[in-house]
Amino acid sequence: MKNMKSLLIFILTLIVQFSGIILAMVLEDLSTKKMGVARYLVFKKQEFETTLFTPALMNVYSLIVILGAAICIVLLILHRKRRKGMFSLFFAVIANLAGVLFIHIGPQLQAYYFLLIGIFIAVLIQYIRILHSLYR
Repeated sequence: MKNMKSLLIFILTLIVQFSGIILAMVLEDLSTKKMGVARYLVFKKQEFETTLFTPALMNVYSLIVILGAAICIVLLILHRKRRKGMFSLFFAVIANLAGVLFIHIGPQLQAYYFLLIGIFIAVLIQYIRILHSLYR
């Protein structure tokens, strides 16, 4: 019963993590096909650039994601003998590196900021899963 509950929680967290990224990809795809979506993304891009994703904040986000990846790599090395939490740590490292990659080379995407938000949500959920798996 406990394994079934943990499997269900694992599947639900994966669905939540990837739903934001998948939605951003769908918006990116629809931006070339639907004019309303393209207009919405242009409006949101201008709005996000002046509020949540200013150049100074992008530098802060980049630093946070790089530090998160470094901490996850250190935890991965320290806890390599334990099987618990290894997948969560490995996925967190990959998600952090994807965040760094998209922060620095992705601004030409129409749904760029939505993709960043999806990646940040995935990383945050992954950190919660790591804390839960390593310290229970």
